[in-house]
Amino acid sequence: MNSEMKTDSTIETKPTVKGASWATRFVAIVISALVYGALVYLSRFTPHLFGIQVIYPAVSVGPVFGIWFQFWGALGLVLGTIISQLPAGLNPLIWIPANLAQSLYALLPALLYKKVVVNSWKSWLLYVAICVLADILVQFVLLWNLDLNGYVPFVVGLRTLFPADLATDVIWMVVLGPVILNVVSPYVVKSGLRFLRFF
Repeated sequence: MNSEMKTDSTIETKPTVKGASWATRFVAIVISALVYGALVYLSRFTPHLFGIQVIYPAVSVGPVFGIWFQFWGALGLVLGTIISQLPAGLNPLIWIPANLAQSLYALLPALLYKKVVVNSWKSWLLYVAICVLADILVQFVLLWNLDLNGYVPFVVGLRTLFPADLATDVIWMVVLGPVILNVVSPYVVKSGLRFLRFF
């Protein structure tokens, strides 16, 4: 076997660097912000079903960036969200709670999922549970922010937006996320961008 076809345990336990330098942290933030921000922005132009954004692949990369880049991936998600709002004409200042909540997509997997692959039913179920928890928390903050800005009352959003958004987000996260992890993780580890420490 060549070096790219190593076992999962080798991928997980032998990163190419022991600690993240400030340069690699910066690279991780930029990658996370640009990819996440671009996906959020492009999703704005996809068809909506009853006002629900069904095509939203950004949430599938959020947990992945947290697992690879730890805190720095979460920071990239917040910045990426802000980047996506500016060309859309949205004011990031009134969405501060929701923007900060985006970090949970990366923070919870970074803290609770210690592998860079999803290679069994047990690991998949753990990954799903973490993603669902993260999305529930993000949706609560988003609904509160919508209510705060006078768009949708929290109780109404809880009955309408919450179940639909949760369902679509979780599908993207638990189907596409593991594929990205399993296919791309070996290259991330080889490049030295898989961080072992949270900060």
